[in-house]
Amino acid sequence: PHKMNQNHPDLVAFVSAEAHYSFSKAIAVTGINYHNLIKVPTLPDGQMNPAELHKAITRVKQEGRIPFFVAATAGSTVRGSFDNIEEIVKICRAHEEEEETLLNYPQDSIIRHKIWVHVDGAWGGSIVFSDRPDLKSLCKGLSQADSFVMNPHKMLGTPIQTSAFVTKHSHILQQTNSTKAGYLFDSRKIGANYDLGDATFSCSRRADAVKFWAMWKYYGLSGLAQRVEDKVDVLRTLVEKVEESDAFMLACQPWPFNVCFYYLPRRIRVMLQLCGISTKTMMISAKTTDGGDDGTTTTTYQDVSLPDDISMELSKISVELKLRLHKAGEMLIPYQPISNQKADCFRLVLSGKKKFDESDVHHLMHVMDKYGADL
Repeated sequence: PHKMNQNHPDLVAFVSAEAHYSFSKAIAVTGINYHNLIKVPTLPDGQMNPAELHKAITRVKQEGRIPFFVAATAGSTVRGSFDNIEEIVKICRAHEEEEETLLNYPQDSIIRHKIWVHVDGAWGGSIVFSDRPDLKSLCKGLSQADSFVMNPHKMLGTPIQTSAFVTKHSHILQQTNSTKAGYLFDSRKIGANYDLGDATFSCSRRADAVKFWAMWKYYGLSGLAQRVEDKVDVLRTLVEKVEESDAFMLACQPWPFNVCFYYLPRRIRVMLQLCGISTKTMMISAKTTDGGDDGTTTTTYQDVSLPDDISMELSKISVELKLRLHKAGEMLIPYQPISNQKADCFRLVLSGKKKFDESDVHHLMHVMDKYGADL
């Protein structure tokens, strides 16, 4: 692996342990050693642990390395967790203020570095179209980040591929990527300022933005918001049904766009009972009514690790049930590894403009029970 010059300390990036695998690929492409990508531990709910981030950045600076990039996740792939963006930005800015001087640079070098805070909203970033308080609160602090990405082809359903990268630093892409190839890019041309070819890593590409623009133009902001909110509401219904059923159990705390759960045949339910684990209360520690005027009820979740023997059986069940449902032509539902459990779980997410309502929730659970009861 490439070893950086001793006069130029290693650059270090930080991501959540739940972050997308593409960050590891990006590190490889940029030539930064893998040991300079630090995966920060998460809280029990899947959020990046801010205290661990602070400790990791402090340790890196003490080692003479330079923290240059922190990525927060807005909707992780499996759990769907949203990192505390506001707190992450706050930690990074505090480190910048503290570290205004040099870090083991030659004495004739005067370089001030900053930590670029990026928000990976490839999956959950479409939440920005909703003004609903329960959703808007999840992206609090987003405006303070340096950049943000979302993929409208996922949740919103624009044709693949449509990815939007947004930064508040004007001209930064041009300054970073431009090679000023005069035979192709010329500021004297009509509309030259609309040509993004010299501002991106790749030059020739499809006009991805047109697909998203057309959707936004047709449905409007309220239409896109409704599409996001409808998915959240029907997935909330699934969570409620799973909590009510003896044949299903949540695998982790549910987030608005992802529900991870297990199907439990009767023999597994008996095994859980013998271990003193209730399928209805495994993830629920308390239900309390808040003090607000609306009298809403909030649910508090706790992780309960399943015994190894049950986890092994559940993983086999998840694989076999998926195969049965596939072969029968009933449904394609993925099973996934999940960081807080040893057993693979089922994961339901909703993307695109597809009808999926409470009747579909009932159908999904009924069919899974029909094909899995004897497993």
